[in-house]
Amino acid sequence: MMNLIGKSLNKLIKDNNINFDNKEDIRDIEFTKDYTKNINLIKERLGKSDDLSFRYFDISTIPRTKAVVIYLDTLIDDNIFQTSVLNPLINSLAQKSEEERVYFKSNINTLIKQTLSNSKISFITNLNKAIDQLLAGNGILLIDNTPYVVSLNISTVISKDSTEPKTEKVVKGPQQGFVEDITPNCFMIRKRIKSPDLVFKTVNIGRVTNTELKVVYIDNIVNQSIVEELLIRLNRIDTDGPTGSASIEEYISDNPTNLFQTTFYTERPDRVQSLLLEGRIAIICDGTPFVIIVPSIVSDFFISMEDYYESPYFASFSRLLGYSGALVLTFLPAIYVAVTTFHQEVLPTELALTIAGARSGVPYPAFVEAMIMEISFETLRQAGTRLPTHVGQAVSIVGALIIGQSAVEAGIVSSIVVIIVAMTAIFSFTMPYTNFVLSLRIVRFLMLILAAVLGIYGIMTGLLILSLNLVSLRSFGVPFMVPFAPTSFKEMKDVVLRMPQWAITERSNYIVKENVVKTRKNLKPSPPSDEERRYKP
Repeated sequence: MMNLIGKSLNKLIKDNNINFDNKEDIRDIEFTKDYTKNINLIKERLGKSDDLSFRYFDISTIPRTKAVVIYLDTLIDDNIFQTSVLNPLINSLAQKSEEERVYFKSNINTLIKQTLSNSKISFITNLNKAIDQLLAGNGILLIDNTPYVVSLNISTVISKDSTEPKTEKVVKGPQQGFVEDITPNCFMIRKRIKSPDLVFKTVNIGRVTNTELKVVYIDNIVNQSIVEELLIRLNRIDTDGPTGSASIEEYISDNPTNLFQTTFYTERPDRVQSLLLEGRIAIICDGTPFVIIVPSIVSDFFISMEDYYESPYFASFSRLLGYSGALVLTFLPAIYVAVTTFHQEVLPTELALTIAGARSGVPYPAFVEAMIMEISFETLRQAGTRLPTHVGQAVSIVGALIIGQSAVEAGIVSSIVVIIVAMTAIFSFTMPYTNFVLSLRIVRFLMLILAAVLGIYGIMTGLLILSLNLVSLRSFGVPFMVPFAPTSFKEMKDVVLRMPQWAITERSNYIVKENVVKTRKNLKPSPPSDEERRYKP
């Protein structure tokens, strides 16, 4: 019986991720009159993050009183801090009479209420409540020989600037994106994750530019060995200065010469929030709106944040279209060339006659006409990207229509090739992130060459080489193709299909080693039980 109770208790602890080693889980901590001890309590809880700041000063009482304001510099407004806190306690108080200053020395509570009357203040005796105030953007005033702290409303009044994401648009989700200034980008992440375990580490790179980077992670979730390896790689960079996040990626990538990138980037704060909660690490670079995410896996390039703002059925359908688009983009032109050149017998008679009729009068083999159209379309796409937005769209659409129709009428290419190239282009837009698409666009040309030389056997050879290359990739030691290779059906709940949120209970074992549980089990919506009805929080 005792064994059964013990097993049940262990299962409850495991399912709910309870950690009894952390004393803060089972008791509250109160502040004391020990000024140094109070400071150390906050340092122990938030001291790993570089954005935790301390402003030491003396309050102008007689005799002077030691004090410190603790705050997160990514959340506060420096002007409000200076005018509503420091000036009243130092300069304004110094102008009062000697009797008043002596009186305030023994009546700190009265001093705070009268001197900081323009600031919204509250007195706090509990450490956890003080931490919550810090994470909300307020400052914490600690005064010597005082068993409480004072919460100061010095958070930024005006919302930090943000722009709508240009490469990751959604219909129902937030329309907030990162900007080119690192401070508001850190602000957006802090506002979304109000956890004392959220850590910002500062790294400066560039002998000339001294570019500031912020390495962001959740301390009690992330794999610490990956954090250490990333910091080593960043500190190893010795150059005049990075030109942006893309150059940082090249210095820290596991496979810098590989066609496929093993780092991921995003300009959406909600995507960074989601990935940090999965145990990833974000790298914010000053001067660019794109945040690097490591380690990355192949499914990152097929998952859009809009999947989580739509129903699981529609999101799963969208992801299947994305994976299908990758296959069509890579292999459809090559299959056309292989079948029409070497394997006409696999086609139905009617379709073979239709293709032969369409190609009659075309002076080039299928491979050449496919290459002509593919190169023409890539040129138009590149021109549309370089030109201003409205002009570029017109050039891409009108140019493709005119050139395609003119090429068919002139007998340079067949109408079937135009259809194949158009389908390839349309399917390439079903994938939400362009950097993986760019790699597949290059692979498509290699597949075309192999198909022209060896037919279907060339495509199979190319598929084998491509698969071996992808399986061999690592991102900070994490297999790039997980959960496909190595195969993990348990981790496919949010990869190929999008299961309901209550069904996705664990993080990837390949990325996170210890804190795997992220959602308690058995949260499927259902009518409340009688016991739940009796419980009143």
